[in-house]
Amino acid sequence: MQETYNVGIYCRLSRDDERTGESVSIENQREMLSRYVREQGWNLYDTYCDDGVSGTTFDRPNFNRLIADATAGKINLVLCKDLSRLGRDYIESGKYTDVVFPSLGCRFIALNDGVDTIHKNNEMLVILKNVMNDLYARDTSNKIRAVKQSTFKAGKYVGCYAPIGYLKSPEDKHVLVIDPVTAPVVTRIFDLRCQGYSYRKIATTLNAEHVPTPTTFYYMRQGKLNIRKDGDFWAPPTVKSILRNEVYLGHMVQNKTGNLSYKVHKQIAKPESEWIRVENTHEPLISRETWDMVRELDARKAKFRSSKTGETALFTGVLFCMDCKSPMRHYKDGRKRKDGSPSAYQSYACNRYVAGGKTVCSGHIINQRVLIDLLLIDIRFKAALAQNQPDALKEKIMAQKNAAGLEQRKTLQATLDTLDKRLAELEKLVVAAYEDKVKGRIPETVCVQLLKRYEDERRSKLEQRTKLSAQLESCQEDEKATDDWLTLIRDYSKLEELDRPTLLRLVKRIEVGERRTVNGHDERDIKIYYNFVGFVEL
Repeated sequence: MQETYNVGIYCRLSRDDERTGESVSIENQREMLSRYVREQGWNLYDTYCDDGVSGTTFDRPNFNRLIADATAGKINLVLCKDLSRLGRDYIESGKYTDVVFPSLGCRFIALNDGVDTIHKNNEMLVILKNVMNDLYARDTSNKIRAVKQSTFKAGKYVGCYAPIGYLKSPEDKHVLVIDPVTAPVVTRIFDLRCQGYSYRKIATTLNAEHVPTPTTFYYMRQGKLNIRKDGDFWAPPTVKSILRNEVYLGHMVQNKTGNLSYKVHKQIAKPESEWIRVENTHEPLISRETWDMVRELDARKAKFRSSKTGETALFTGVLFCMDCKSPMRHYKDGRKRKDGSPSAYQSYACNRYVAGGKTVCSGHIINQRVLIDLLLIDIRFKAALAQNQPDALKEKIMAQKNAAGLEQRKTLQATLDTLDKRLAELEKLVVAAYEDKVKGRIPETVCVQLLKRYEDERRSKLEQRTKLSAQLESCQEDEKATDDWLTLIRDYSKLEELDRPTLLRLVKRIEVGERRTVNGHDERDIKIYYNFVGFVEL
């Protein structure tokens, strides 16, 4: 007597199938399998469809529901179009066809592949089909990855949404164009950071000003309400990610994340060495100078603490004690003058001295106005030199950075040229040794000895060249940094007032020495370390 079957039809379609042009739509699968069930006179219990789900994973909503119904005895036959609809992982697919379904008393049929677990003579066919489906998934994954890599290397944007500040071009979705609505938000975030604002303070400032977040802007553009309230307020991580995104420099940096494997779709962060960076792909929102300043601020360890009014003191995070190297603490006179106007006196003192007293350090107290005047004089003086005597100033700075100065770079370059010449000669000698051996001019043993000697010398020369190249590159980086500083500071020869953005743009660190008396006069050492070049002694 023929057994009565309660059938569960399983259909699946992934985005990978759509890309390869397979005509396996959910509707086609359902119609074909339903017709087969009717022809066999079986009972159709339910249809289980997973649309847009990869076959390399078995954690699928409706597949899990099918297994639950089979476990409960509601179905005793699972019907698929082919084995690839069940899955493309041959180990997991084999587990279900060989172990899970039989243990549940459930027959399995893959119609187009001619697979039916009631017949034991097609087990090898099932294994081979599952392996082929797994290899197909691997091959498809590799092809998709290759297409993405090619797109990344072409500098084309690949992403569901454009980053805040940009829109996808109507002509080409892989090109970014400036969004006039959100671009000012990005530039404001960078401006606030350049003023010394922390990530948290930037976020709270934007929230206080009711500036929409990237998520809110997205819903506004779609004409929808953010019902779930996801991302409806600014948070420090959001600010941080914007400030570290090179897209605002006009560069495209992609391939930062990827799947663990073609079977495991968990997203992981890739090492920076695997990132694909293409420069100048679209119009930037910020200047290189602003970007470098933000990176410099990120590299500083000092925290920018704000006063009760929410303002960050001018020299906070920049001023340090010359003796103990601790930050200088800001003080503001809260008293009023006799006429009732507020006092403008501000000063700084060694933080270790304030916290621990004379046993750990001395006061190093300095008036803010005095420090501003000294700094303005130094900036204007060096700016004038950068305008009128740039070559002499550059040579002086390079000499301070490297005792041998420009001569060392010339020596390094000359040595590298000599090494390159000898390496080229060794290549010719190797070829000549082979030719002499083939033509019988020298015995094979002599050829082997010559080749070994040439190879040993070549390896030694290459190691020497690598070290010298690194030294020369370091010197060249110093020279470029000096050129950048000369270009930057020459515009400040007439600087009259010092604000925090200008300070952070020019100065990396200021060290204040303790006051001492010399020949009846008070003196103290103050060292100003500029961005790019450090301390410049003239």
